[in-house]
Amino acid sequence: MTTSEAQERARSARKDSTGPRRGELLDAAARCFAESGYDQTSVETITTRARVSRATFYAYFSSKDEVFGAITERVCAQFLAAQLVVDVEVNTAAEVIGATTRAFAEAVFANGALVTLIEHRAGIDPVIGAQWSQVRTRLRTRFTAFLERPRVRGDIDPCAPPARIVEALSDALLIGASRLAGADHDRREQFVTDHIAIAERLIGFTGRTRAATESRTSE
Repeated sequence: MTTSEAQERARSARKDSTGPRRGELLDAAARCFAESGYDQTSVETITTRARVSRATFYAYFSSKDEVFGAITERVCAQFLAAQLVVDVEVNTAAEVIGATTRAFAEAVFANGALVTLIEHRAGIDPVIGAQWSQVRTRLRTRFTAFLERPRVRGDIDPCAPPARIVEALSDALLIGASRLAGADHDRREQFVTDHIAIAERLIGFTGRTRAATESRTSE
């Protein structure tokens, strides 16, 4: 085995590591990309921010492209986790929509500049494009499947096919929350409140749905 092959194997073994050093590198790289953009960020920029050597960087990542891909993967995981903040078997449809909308918006707020950058890179980098497309498809599929559950369908009156509503809501939430990433708390809170109201109107919650949610809230 050559030295380069051994280094690649070692790097591959560290790729799935959840150790603090890899996390610190990802955090530093994320801040660099968010502040300076993709083209203006270099391996040196990242190592300087992380206060590590280039050798340490290359022990975990083979290139700037690879570390950006890892950041994209982390952002995608946060978005997917936002849909799992409540138990869909226990909570009402209104509670699920409200909680997941808020959680997703918070995830976008936390990664605002990165989300915009990922969207841009997805259009020119096929690897990032595939990552981003896959997670957005999974998010929409999950949301649509939830609205099409028999228990939920009996409590809603959607104004259009659920898949179409989900697409519109998802796009609006992602774009809108990205723009407000640097806004103050009150503006963010108003955006979330308004988006939940819009979702409820498009999905068409019935009086029974609202009554069940209000009853649970007052208990």
